[in-house]
Amino acid sequence: MSINVLNLIIFSITISSANGAFIGDISYSGDTELSTTSFKLYDRDGNMLYHIINPDAITFFISNSGTVFATNEQNLYFYKLNGEIKILKELHYPNGFGFSPDNKIFFASDRDGLYAYSTSGNLVYQFNPGRLFTSTEKADHVAVVSNDTVFFYEKGKLKSVSVLQNPFVRKIQFVKKNLIEIELPDTIIYLEFTPRTKED
Repeated sequence: MSINVLNLIIFSITISSANGAFIGDISYSGDTELSTTSFKLYDRDGNMLYHIINPDAITFFISNSGTVFATNEQNLYFYKLNGEIKILKELHYPNGFGFSPDNKIFFASDRDGLYAYSTSGNLVYQFNPGRLFTSTEKADHVAVVSNDTVFFYEKGKLKSVSVLQNPFVRKIQFVKKNLIEIELPDTIIYLEFTPRTKED
């Protein structure tokens, strides 16, 4: 007679805001499917601001102001500094998340679009869906790659569309506010966009 013992994996990770002012401790458990058992947020002095047991979210992103964006396969959540949680958006095949370089805008991407939120949880911009995206320091300029097409936005408005000869983009980043570097499998190309005019 053989007995199958279910192995429950338990581990923790620590994350922090980019400025180091806030620290999150996350505990996970699972066998065939990972689940979050605990999320704790601390300030830089080690004071615990809140502790959430069995949150629905799996992945967490801490802003420099201490608010938290969190995701699973179904939803994008927003955690206020007091630990209050609200659902910002139902996600459909999520594929990318992250802050703007100045940490003031949080990007969440799924099959339907790219969404930009302030660190207070308000939707600021909405863009075309795309597998890759990048922004300038304050997210005044955003570029989104969808298959072989690059969409360029300024202040949330679509300013230009460019079609690439090769759809296999590995990386995209701003070199200047109107110049984008695109890494392809065998080369690097640059796209330059016309700056916004006063009449726009």
